[in-house]
Amino acid sequence: MAAPASRPEDAPRGCRTQRAGAWVFKRRYRSEQEIPVKLREDASTSWYWCEESCGAIHVGHTRMGEQEKFRMFEDLAADLPDLLVKLRGQATRKQVAEVAGVRPMRLKELEEGLKHPEGLETLGKVLRVYRVRLGVAMPTQ
Repeated sequence: MAAPASRPEDAPRGCRTQRAGAWVFKRRYRSEQEIPVKLREDASTSWYWCEESCGAIHVGHTRMGEQEKFRMFEDLAADLPDLLVKLRGQATRKQVAEVAGVRPMRLKELEEGLKHPEGLETLGKVLRVYRVRLGVAMPTQ
């Protein structure tokens, strides 16, 4: 196993999350019993062993909090993949890609922030499946 990243920006996606618009490390648990009961009983919460980097248990959520109903993208390359992973929730890439009519590899590229010529077309199809529309917030003067 590789040495864990020292900065959240350098950590694999499974080890980091966004809070208040900044990347932070996910909380690390050594066993399922360390995860608070409230989180273990929440149907929208799941946990997984981080086999990429730190070897700890991380908690994931399939829902977004109230404060995230509207999200400003500061950095599209970082913020869009995070949003797509949260929207997909427990569904597999194959399931979402099938409904969207795109190849699973194209969805993987969007979620990992890779560039591809079909990216915007794929993004449009995937967002329709999630029933999400893109928008912009213009500054008022």
